[in-house]
Amino acid sequence: MENHYHVLVVEDDTYIRKVLRHTLKADFDVTTLNNGIEAMDWLEAGNPVDIIITDLQMPYLSGQDLIRTIRASSLLRQVPIIVLSTFTDSATKIACLEQGADDYMIKPFNPLEVKAKINAILRRTDKSTAQPTPSPGNRPAF
Repeated sequence: MENHYHVLVVEDDTYIRKVLRHTLKADFDVTTLNNGIEAMDWLEAGNPVDIIITDLQMPYLSGQDLIRTIRASSLLRQVPIIVLSTFTDSATKIACLEQGADDYMIKPFNPLEVKAKINAILRRTDKSTAQPTPSPGNRPAF
């Protein structure tokens, strides 16, 4: 049975939400929300998510605040986050990565590259394919 991952897109630009939904919907379950407050309400309602794509400049709760809030949550802190932003400066990129983002992409972006990055991150973090920790008497040789 194939894993069908759930992607949450948090973006206030309607066009970008539509492009990402169209690009991702064949391979993922996709939920799109307008801002960080909607995202936190949706997440706190217990909706499952495997990866979050977020803009930085949004009304009510910025992408950086959303990242900080997610990373402070014991239930959500392991969910991978990709930032999409028009900010090109290194200071913003570094701040987002240090706050817990797993990747940072600059707008405009190629939607297929976003899809490839989602797949790469999910391959790394997929717990269903994780190898069990070997017991002390059954450790592999390196």
